[in-house]
Amino acid sequence: MSSKTVSKALSILDVFTPDRPAWGLRDIARELDMSHTIVHRILKTFEEDGYIFQNPETNKYELGIKFIQLSNIVEERLRISDLINPIMKSIAVETLESVVLTVIDDEEGLFVKIIEGEQQVRFAESVGKRGPLYIGASHKVILAHLPDEIKNKIINQGILDHAQQIESKELFLEKLEFIRKQGWFYTAGETLNEVAAISVPVFDPRNNVIGSISVAGPSYRFTSEQAEKVLPILKDYLEQINGIFSKVFFPSRRDYLLKKIK
Repeated sequence: MSSKTVSKALSILDVFTPDRPAWGLRDIARELDMSHTIVHRILKTFEEDGYIFQNPETNKYELGIKFIQLSNIVEERLRISDLINPIMKSIAVETLESVVLTVIDDEEGLFVKIIEGEQQVRFAESVGKRGPLYIGASHKVILAHLPDEIKNKIINQGILDHAQQIESKELFLEKLEFIRKQGWFYTAGETLNEVAAISVPVFDPRNNVIGSISVAGPSYRFTSEQAEKVLPILKDYLEQINGIFSKVFFPSRRDYLLKKIK
């Protein structure tokens, strides 16, 4: 890639500001006096790698969730810290355990934010960590609410990868249906060694699952019995969390939504 191409790509990223976070393709081309073809090619490259997201409702381009892994720019624009942190901190104070926000991105689970509790587990470095949706409570409660086509695709990939969590496709689908009806799930030692978590799904205003919120602690202390004791606390804050995602469009790559819209 030439330095001129890199310069053009960076100039496209630079048009996204807090005052104007969404752009149409033609608007970018006009703003930068650049060929529509070149702008389209660069945007598609960024989109494929998660740096740019095309909002299916407006067809405009926005900065993608990939930037959360690189810096705080996207987080600040979305006001995630301002809106989510106080709620997650309240849950951590009341449960004395850590609280984790996970979102679906490109059919994987991505840890976006972790608030350590008083009895720290010290896994905040896991922010930005990705994992298959068939592993761990925080991921399985997301998978349980995805369309059957996407569920099957992800489970089939897990079977190809010889995932120990999938004893058989039939039994795993039954477990996901149980999770969906129950509305929460607990696992220990799946996503992270010696860490257990209880998780509930998070939805957007159209009742599409976009992530999960979890309370987590060391497996030896955070048993399934202890987890169920903190479940009511987690549920008490769930309406507020869902309310935040009704105000903020989270630009993760949710291909299953695009397929539903089509």
